[in-house]
Amino acid sequence: MYGKIEKALSQFLRTFDRPFTTTEINLLLKPYGEKATVEEIDEFLRADDRVFALEGHYYMTHAGVFNGMFFSFVPTAKELEQKLFIPGDRCIPFADSEILSSQLKFIYNDRILPKKIMTTDCNTAREFFTFFGDEYASQYIAADPINNKTEIANNNFELPSKINLTGISLEKVISDFNFHKGDRILCRMVDWDQGIIEIFPILNHRKTILELNEEIGKIKLWNENLENELLGSFDKMGPCSSMEQQLSFAFLEHRKELCTPACGSIHEFLNTTKKISMELFGVETRLWKKGEDVPAVGKWNREMLGSGLEACLPALQPPACLLDCIIKDRLFNKKEIEPEEILKDFLPEEMEISKEEEEFITLQIIKRSDILREHYNWLADFPVASLRHKALGLFAKVQNLVFDIDGAGEKIERFPQQELVILSQLFAHAARILDMLSNENECKDDDRDALKLSLEGMEMNFEDICPELRNALDRCYAEQFKVV
Repeated sequence: MYGKIEKALSQFLRTFDRPFTTTEINLLLKPYGEKATVEEIDEFLRADDRVFALEGHYYMTHAGVFNGMFFSFVPTAKELEQKLFIPGDRCIPFADSEILSSQLKFIYNDRILPKKIMTTDCNTAREFFTFFGDEYASQYIAADPINNKTEIANNNFELPSKINLTGISLEKVISDFNFHKGDRILCRMVDWDQGIIEIFPILNHRKTILELNEEIGKIKLWNENLENELLGSFDKMGPCSSMEQQLSFAFLEHRKELCTPACGSIHEFLNTTKKISMELFGVETRLWKKGEDVPAVGKWNREMLGSGLEACLPALQPPACLLDCIIKDRLFNKKEIEPEEILKDFLPEEMEISKEEEEFITLQIIKRSDILREHYNWLADFPVASLRHKALGLFAKVQNLVFDIDGAGEKIERFPQQELVILSQLFAHAARILDMLSNENECKDDDRDALKLSLEGMEMNFEDICPELRNALDRCYAEQFKVV
């Protein structure tokens, strides 16, 4: 039953093309005998990356926003030499990010263009995935099916000097129009759910000087509009979870001006804007004001500081699998299942809870322990046990520091911002690793070496930032005591 509900919800969120409310979701659930509260549906929808939250408790799917919208790009000289183009990040934020760019389908004259392999150097390959973040470019390249037999993941995602990428053939376009360097590919999102995009060649080399100047003027205006929208989004919502999400909000609110046939491209924009660039955000990259550090606290979340660190850094949510991971860790190490010891591992060291809360959590520990012990297989758990133990150790240290800083309240704004950002990222990444290790389908043999290297790097990052954050915390507490 729940499988059918999940399938129906997924289909709705991938294809529904009009604004909707929680009412439509309950109508979807009704045939299955289910009903959810408005609050439950709101929480579900706001956490789903396929949905935009609009004003007045309305929502819109990405399919509804981006189907029919235009975007463009200019193929590079290297691509035209091999008579193809690499989709890479050029379809951001219009295409579904869950569909590999190499698996997107491009239509020209009512026919799907064939795939074609590009061989290039590693630096050129990375440039095609810039907007995913330089820190993730090699992972996207490794995910290309043409690289399935390479050892990129096992080599800590270091790219070889030469690499293959799955591209889209431009041979038909070139033969039809003698497509030149500087000519543009105009795209229209046809089907967000299926990843289908139609392309139209824009032949700048055939235009008169008057026509070219007119186009340059339109693209300049397009760049200015996008620049203004992004600057506004920085103040309104701060750094988003990715550069793709930052762009999606900018295009969402002004798609009538930005998603027209007279559009520029995100790469051209980044090369011409003097106010926006890719800046470091902890260990990741974000679009931000050029030359400025991306802070953890700003106009967008300052008012929430009184509610604690979690209110302004939403990534600080413990994984649902945390209790199970702690219990399995004890089962693997053949330790006694002692609820009071598990409770200590589960909560931050300095956290105080009421007697009622302690009794409730202890009951959950006993129940989960009984269930897990009954089906636990030591040999089956062996491949991931040491990684899980390492991840739990890191998560505990990060969680303790997060809890201690949380008590600083509004003074958090005076903490070193990049270190705060890195702390929140370590929290989220450690939680994600625990989730992966608790899901047999997600943690395959090939992933374990990469996770081990990732954990080692995260531990080094934590050791780097911990002293500065602890010093800031000590100064904060020292200010609370004054000699009279």
